[in-house]
Amino acid sequence: MFLYLGCGYVKESYIKCLKKLREFRKSLNKKEDLKRGKLYFIWLKDKTEKIQKEQDEEYIYRNIAKYTLKNYVISKYTYNKSNKIVKSIIKSNYIFKDNKYIFNNQKIPLEHIKILMKYVLFKRGNVVWIDFGFNVGNEFGGMHPAVILKNFEKDLFVLPISSKKPIEYLRIEKELENGKITIEESKKQKNELTEIIELDKINGFKRMLRWARITRMKKVSILRLNFSGTIGTLDGIYMDSISNKICLEFNNTNKSSSKI
Repeated sequence: MFLYLGCGYVKESYIKCLKKLREFRKSLNKKEDLKRGKLYFIWLKDKTEKIQKEQDEEYIYRNIAKYTLKNYVISKYTYNKSNKIVKSIIKSNYIFKDNKYIFNNQKIPLEHIKILMKYVLFKRGNVVWIDFGFNVGNEFGGMHPAVILKNFEKDLFVLPISSKKPIEYLRIEKELENGKITIEESKKQKNELTEIIELDKINGFKRMLRWARITRMKKVSILRLNFSGTIGTLDGIYMDSISNKICLEFNNTNKSSSKI
């Protein structure tokens, strides 16, 4: 009886979903709507695949071995800083060539993959590509790099990074352009923005200005990773800045809340 009711409920929900998707498709008339609609349908397909793959416990590890480890080169510096267990795993599964360690074992044991994921690939300060999904309104969405703040094994607590200049910066630069403030005042105002961090370098990524907004921090599943994407790193000075701005931003938030 429960199974029958459950199947009936799923079928009813499925039919309602299809009806709403048809209505949405018919509403896509403008060029901008068509582009957004395409992105939505792609995300819906990818989201469905991710949910299906949640049932396969080894899916993540297979992809890490097939794509991530193959593409990620371990520097001698990273090797020297690793503990004895990690060094032993690297020696067992990598070859040392041109002063770096290159992955060389598609039959790598599962336990080795888990340790490399935690202490090498997805450790604090590393930058990975993550699919944040389809955005609604002003939500943050799409495929973006993100710096890892904490590793929860199958989940990561990350800070998304964008190449789009913040509106606060645009406002300050407009005032500078109009002669309302000086260059020094412009720099001061930008530094005082506790919510935003400017990044001019991500090691391993193309050199360009990027920004991170503290309030976009979130916990995401490793299933959202682009397994074949570039893995970079942020220098300690940036990680210190992120930690300081997190403290400042949330202290300011708490003070504002206490006044209400």
